[in-house]
Amino acid sequence: MVADPMTTQPGRDWLDLSSPPQPPPERPEASSPSRVGPARSRLPPGVLSLSAGLAQVRAGAARAGSQAAGHLQPVLAAAAGPLRRVAPAWQGAAERVGAHPLAARAAGAARRAGALPWGRALLLAGLGGASLAALFLVWCAATLPPLSGSRPSPRTLTIQAEDGTPVARRDVVRGQPLPLDAVSPAMRQAFLAAQDPWFEDGYRLDAAGVAAVIGRAFRDTISDGPRSGGPRLTQRLVRRDLIGAAPGQPRSLADRVREAMLVLWLSVRESDARILARALDLARFGPGLTGIDAAARALFNKAAVSLDTPEAAYLAGLTLAPGLQPDRDVNAARALGHAVLDGMVMRGTLGATEAGQAGRALDGLSPVGTTPVTRSGFPDLVLAEAAGRLGPGWPREAVLRTTLDRDLQAMAETAVERRLDAAGRGGARAGFLALGPDGGVQAVVAGGASLVDTPEARRAASASLRHLGRDGRPVYDRLVAGPMPAAERRTALLGLLAGLARPPESTDDPSSRDGLFIGPVGDLLVGTYLSGAAAENGAGDGPEALFQDFSAQVAKARPAPPVSEAREGARETGSTTRPASRPAWQNPGERPTATPALRGVPRVIDTGRLRLDGQSVRLAGVEGQGGTLAREFRQYLRRREVTCQPAGGADLYRCRAGDQDLSEVVLFNGAGRAAPGAPPDLQAAEASAKARKAGVWQ
Repeated sequence: MVADPMTTQPGRDWLDLSSPPQPPPERPEASSPSRVGPARSRLPPGVLSLSAGLAQVRAGAARAGSQAAGHLQPVLAAAAGPLRRVAPAWQGAAERVGAHPLAARAAGAARRAGALPWGRALLLAGLGGASLAALFLVWCAATLPPLSGSRPSPRTLTIQAEDGTPVARRDVVRGQPLPLDAVSPAMRQAFLAAQDPWFEDGYRLDAAGVAAVIGRAFRDTISDGPRSGGPRLTQRLVRRDLIGAAPGQPRSLADRVREAMLVLWLSVRESDARILARALDLARFGPGLTGIDAAARALFNKAAVSLDTPEAAYLAGLTLAPGLQPDRDVNAARALGHAVLDGMVMRGTLGATEAGQAGRALDGLSPVGTTPVTRSGFPDLVLAEAAGRLGPGWPREAVLRTTLDRDLQAMAETAVERRLDAAGRGGARAGFLALGPDGGVQAVVAGGASLVDTPEARRAASASLRHLGRDGRPVYDRLVAGPMPAAERRTALLGLLAGLARPPESTDDPSSRDGLFIGPVGDLLVGTYLSGAAAENGAGDGPEALFQDFSAQVAKARPAPPVSEAREGARETGSTTRPASRPAWQNPGERPTATPALRGVPRVIDTGRLRLDGQSVRLAGVEGQGGTLAREFRQYLRRREVTCQPAGGADLYRCRAGDQDLSEVVLFNGAGRAAPGAPPDLQAAEASAKARKAGVWQ
């Protein structure tokens, strides 16, 4: 049998023409080799795997987007409520933005980016970032601080002297909100001059203004120049008083965003008068003192509506440096007050003549309760030392007792006032410090600046702390303190006295005219300082005269016991040391030597003291006076020679100018008072001055 050649060729499939044609079986297009075109059949296997992976990524992205939309739907629904309230206000703006040519171009760019292979992924990433930013803004808006500010609980700390007498108070208090008409016009104008002289100028909160507000919110400092696009007072109110950002401290991104939101909100919704009233109610006038109502009552004991121009300038100056203590940093507050007066003149709300009168009144202005003790900074220094014992946070009520001796303090203040009067107060400054045996401060008067927080000052504050009570219960008691070594106490006194004598800033005070004097008074170590116009009588005379004045007052108030009693007390106690109550300048163990007579042209220290041949001379039977009486006495003795004979004391003399006894001349003219135990002729001269109402007896 011969095979058909048409059926014997290998690799060929021939249709059976005798049977009808059958449709081919259906197969997936991607897996059928016969369906793949010539070009695709030649692609490498790796490219085919990449295409399949991209398809899976797109499918996964679609599923993730659907799930994210499901999770975000409740959040967006909750945020839709506040947005619906502001939708009508923004609808017109949205329509204008949509009609802008740039919006059409942006939409076209988005469509073209979506057509690219990676465009959809980038578009989804951009939409995700925008959603996160929107959620961040919503969170910042939900956590905005209240516009009324925080209300701290009132707290009081009282600093006492050794006998329990209050010498200073430190309170945490906030005043009541006041309408703008309840604040004096002088206070309003002074506050604007200090915070924002351009606050009342017109401005537009347009696109440029909004951009300026946002830009300033992201800057760490607030410019003092003219504003552009928004009020600086509003920004300071928000940043400092509502958010509570301290100057120079880092701020978070959320705080910056909240600041921009609040500034825009207040600028749109509230009037300038309401913003000014809110700023006055939240302003800080010192540590723990918030609001114009509290400041006016605490510092000047009057309502805010009764503040005059000098008081308003003082308070407005405190808002420029809230860290100043009003009853301690008086000189610094006055300097800021003068700057406020200059700002009021610049704004045109105060004339030059009125500003000059207010400036002179400001130079003598001090808050209620200001004393030499508070100005020395001693209460704040002891409070800083006791802060660790008080525990975290201030208690509602606390009492702090110190070693301050009120009698010695009164003597020190009297001696300082006499020296300043003797110098004519022409720029003179006097300081005084007395340390006890344990190094505690028993009397202090600041001559230039307050005590600074140094290691020496901290040791003195620690030694000065005697009792500390918190909410009615004792926390710390130190009834007995050990003595401090003499050399260490002297070093501490020198360091503290240098701080007290430090001149105020921008004060021309040549150091060549300064003088210091240190010496013992009983068991006290006393240091004195005098500078300025007091040096006209000699740089060394003033501090020594101040020391001697204080010593004489102590000797009169606390006389030394007789020698026999002192020896008897030493015999009973077995002590061989001299009694501590005896002033150190007395030495009963030595016989007084004859003092020679003095002759020459004197320099007047006061009406009871002269400087002759380099020696201090005290007129017998006279308690001298300074000031105008001392200047008149100096005019009386101008270039006249005097002769002084010893009168029994180390520096006690009866002096004559020609035939006139100077002690009698002083008392007859009422330029001084007779000392206890004065001779009858001097007492008669004083009685004559009293009858005629001459000098001090007017």
